[in-house]
Amino acid sequence: MHAAIAAFAEEVSREAGKILLRGFRSDRTVVSYKSRTDIVTDCDKASEAFLVDAIAKRFPDHTIIAEEGSRRDAAGDYVWYVDPLDGTNNFAHGLPFFCVSIGVFSVRLEQIIAGVVYNPILEETFTAVRGGGAFCNKKPIRVSSIKDIGISLIATGFPYDKDISVNNNLKEFNRIILRIQGIRRMGSAAIDLSYVASGRLDGYWEGKLNPWDMAAGSLIVEEAGGMVTRYNGGPFHPEYPEIAASNGLIHAQLIQLLS
Repeated sequence: MHAAIAAFAEEVSREAGKILLRGFRSDRTVVSYKSRTDIVTDCDKASEAFLVDAIAKRFPDHTIIAEEGSRRDAAGDYVWYVDPLDGTNNFAHGLPFFCVSIGVFSVRLEQIIAGVVYNPILEETFTAVRGGGAFCNKKPIRVSSIKDIGISLIATGFPYDKDISVNNNLKEFNRIILRIQGIRRMGSAAIDLSYVASGRLDGYWEGKLNPWDMAAGSLIVEEAGGMVTRYNGGPFHPEYPEIAASNGLIHAQLIQLLS
């Protein structure tokens, strides 16, 4: 069942990616502002409408929760966390770092059981089914072997309300950047997590995230041999708005810096 869910999630994510590509760097794309820093495009909405409709038709007894407000509650065991365009600010500015992200959560198991992250620009599809390993374009991926956080490349992000919130990640950023090799800010949590899973990054942390930002990528990291927790090292849950992910080898060091 889980493999079938993952296969369908991959199929529809690639179709949604086609919608995004048609609007990327297009004069016809419409950008709207939820706030000065939080935007949405008509491509987000078109991608979400397609995904929610397709998932609901295929799995009518599954709940669907999507970033732009679409929600369909159902009595079944599974919850689909759908981000139709992760990295909207990048997309709107013409930067080729964005993706479709779909994570499926089992209420009974209290775990993410399938995840797909698709970057249509690079034609990279990261996938995982719980217990089945992690893959990029069908090839197995693995986290890095770096053991010293001092030579690690780590990613993070900042909340939309960073100008008014004390909890804006600046304290963590200023503490960690002095102790690592380098830091990256991709603008997409799902891509950051996929890059940890594939060994391109050694770690990643970010707070004030939503389930659709983290659900798919968290499982992909775990299935690639990495570790995913809260800042204090406690168990990760997609409804809890923070994540610390790593290759596992530097995780204790990352948690120490975060907490």
